[in-house]
Amino acid sequence: MVHDLKIKYEFAQLHFIGKKNWELIKNDRDYKVGDTIRFTVLEWESSSNWKYERTITNVFDDTSLGLQEGYVILSIEKEL
Repeated sequence: MVHDLKIKYEFAQLHFIGKKNWELIKNDRDYKVGDTIRFTVLEWESSSNWKYERTITNVFDDTSLGLQEGYVILSIEKEL
């Protein structure tokens, strides 16, 4: 399944430079390992947008470790 999401430019940059391989997100789409996230980058400096994709490698939803119910941390890897 492909999930289309918007992402701020500053957070997309962290993906591109390899400093962020996860997303904390409300689990309103039933995310699963193997799903694809298609990000649309929103640039605040211009009206142009671009897209890139990542694959979900893990869905963490353990509220006993402090994660708020209804939210997940998605581990993601670069789409080849």
